[in-house]
Amino acid sequence: MQTYKNSLLDYGILTLIAVLFLLIFSYGTSPLFINNFGISDSAIFLLIGKGITAGYIPYVDLFDHKGPVMFFIEALGWWISPNRFGNFLLQWLFMGVNLVLIFKMGRLFLEKKWCWVPVAFFLLILAATFEGGNLTEEYSLPLLFLPLYLALKYFKLEPLGKAKHPPLYALVYGICFTLIIFIRLNNSVFIGAIVLVVMIQLLANQSFRNFFDNVLTFLSGSFFVCSLVAIYFLANHALGDMIYGTFLFNLKYAGGMSGISTPAEFVKFSYGITPVIFSFSMGVYYVLKKAGKEIGWLLISGSLITFFSLLLGGVFYHYFILTTPCFVLAIILLLELYQKNGKMLIQENSRVVLVGVLVLLLLITVGIYLNFAYQTVREIAAEQPNDSYYEDALTIKNLIPTDDLDSVLGYSVPAGWFLKAEITPCYKYFTMQEWWGRYDPQVLIDTNKHLENDPPKWIVLNNDPQQNQTLYAVLAMKYELIAKDTVVSLYHLKNE
Repeated sequence: MQTYKNSLLDYGILTLIAVLFLLIFSYGTSPLFINNFGISDSAIFLLIGKGITAGYIPYVDLFDHKGPVMFFIEALGWWISPNRFGNFLLQWLFMGVNLVLIFKMGRLFLEKKWCWVPVAFFLLILAATFEGGNLTEEYSLPLLFLPLYLALKYFKLEPLGKAKHPPLYALVYGICFTLIIFIRLNNSVFIGAIVLVVMIQLLANQSFRNFFDNVLTFLSGSFFVCSLVAIYFLANHALGDMIYGTFLFNLKYAGGMSGISTPAEFVKFSYGITPVIFSFSMGVYYVLKKAGKEIGWLLISGSLITFFSLLLGGVFYHYFILTTPCFVLAIILLLELYQKNGKMLIQENSRVVLVGVLVLLLLITVGIYLNFAYQTVREIAAEQPNDSYYEDALTIKNLIPTDDLDSVLGYSVPAGWFLKAEITPCYKYFTMQEWWGRYDPQVLIDTNKHLENDPPKWIVLNNDPQQNQTLYAVLAMKYELIAKDTVVSLYHLKNE
């Protein structure tokens, strides 16, 4: 009974830590930052989630190239409580699950008092990479940590050579893997590493029946999620639109991404990837010491696949959130090493060198991310909330008659502008048209056709120069300028 009460106390402290962290660093949804909707991605997700609660269909009425599960999460938040607070509550739930799972992972290897250390390191990485919160990587984390915890529990508790991997775990892997695919495809790769190591171990131990049972349950979990998503979009005659937005567009997006193309981006990537370099090195050490090799191989394969998936993408800080599963596990293993073999490490020359390298890599990683976190806190203090931007949005919005608010198109205008103005754009490509058009020119072709054949009554245009010259021609021919502030211009359709 006392153990149960202690666990509840620990989990209560973890959930309190989760909400305190989010209040400060999730400025895109935190009640402390009313006039802010986070970076562009977060605002897009919020707007689409809000649209779903009003009957809009993702990809048909409002477009983005993330998976539908992300939008369903956002819609659930708006359904719980509008204007971001419901989304903040969901983030609290997800963050609380992250911290509890990390703590439970630690308990598989460590004394209880040491389990707070990986929690602290996890929060350090997040503080530097959160970028206002409400992003796909954040919502993917519990779906990564749960399979990792189950796999570690299996490897830690099962006698070596008598592998009987519970098919129920594989069912969870399949569900989590597919849910992440329908959040953001790249975020799911770490589960692939978990599944690969488990499957290889089962085959190596000639547990063929257990292998096929696990394959079947993994596929069953994946099929279950796919079926639910397919049913929703089939019922709304939008399955093709969903497949395009979630998969086909992203193939073009990945093909058009330049990855690391400048020396500055290389330096930024090198700094950001240090948690994975440390975790890879920890995995190598575990394999070399020939104890718990499966866990070592899990760390090696997970680190490598995370490294290459990040290498192929753009260099955005929030992408490095995905380094945390490997990093947290590596921290736990290093603490276990110290806890069990502290004195022996100093006495054995071969080990002291290897452990010295691991500690050095950890110190470099911590130093880099402490600097990142410090810069983040300074930026939050100096720039949030951004009141003037959203006050200007309301000024522009008040120039539009109430009856016309359903006929407003934004061009290169952040989704946060529409959230603050409480306007739902009238066309599915409602923001970032030129960015999306770089990867699929059909976006601009369709947008121009819409402007020419079914022009909206009002257009809100970003004042920065746009590449789409057809847009300027349509504005000159059909629209008149009504107002202009430091960020956007408001155009009204002329009476013909």
